[in-house]
Amino acid sequence: MISNLILKLQQKTDLTYDEINSVMVDILSRKTNDKENSDFLSSLTEKGETDDELLGMLDKMQEFSLKVEPKNHGTIIDMCGTGGDKLQTFNVSTTASFVVAAAGGIVAKHGNRSSSGISGSADIFEYFGYDLNQEPTQIANILEKHNICFMFAQKFHPAMRHVSTARKQIGKRTAFNLLGPLSNPAGVKNQLIGVFSTEYLDRLPLILKRKGAQNIMTVRSDDGMDEFSTSATNRVCILKNDKVLMNAINPEVVGLHKSKLKDIQ
Repeated sequence: MISNLILKLQQKTDLTYDEINSVMVDILSRKTNDKENSDFLSSLTEKGETDDELLGMLDKMQEFSLKVEPKNHGTIIDMCGTGGDKLQTFNVSTTASFVVAAAGGIVAKHGNRSSSGISGSADIFEYFGYDLNQEPTQIANILEKHNICFMFAQKFHPAMRHVSTARKQIGKRTAFNLLGPLSNPAGVKNQLIGVFSTEYLDRLPLILKRKGAQNIMTVRSDDGMDEFSTSATNRVCILKNDKVLMNAINPEVVGLHKSKLKDIQ
């Protein structure tokens, strides 16, 4: 089946939700080989992923994942980025997670080790002595006690190991770089997501809206960061009350002095 779909992708034909959902079962069940996985992912990236294709992959990816059932009362959020901005800044989203939790927010952080940056969220949590291989029930207890937890992507998405070789062979971003921030194992409905391209500013919130998301904000700065930047204008998209709004936020508007990007590199 996957060979037929690879051919369709190479012919620049979009796949239906059901087609890509079905092939994801084969990929995540290890019924395909590394070359097939590599050809499929690279052909999909070259064609360009549609929202239906991303949603079909996301639904099956979450079906194969471990789940955390939070005990907390109140709004739980996640904040992360797609990565891929190649700017080598310190890990902004993880640092922000600590600040939010200290201020009384509840953060169910989902992430991985660094693939292209200085440090991934998993690297930081591990440095502080956090056990990355804790079970879902332990994670739920940590979140209830401390208002912050970390869910290591490699632990909570074990089936993704079947595409790790293909992704390394491709050596550049695939659909899975977009799906990672959308696949929080705690099922959070409120997220701040940094994106590497303005193309995805409104697309990712609309995909999450179809998953029942409540409040989503995506951001990309004009200096190329998949973060809020203090050195440039930030382009944001906000999903709230089932409506999507686009906006631009300058650092000075919120009382911050404009800085230089090199200050955080």
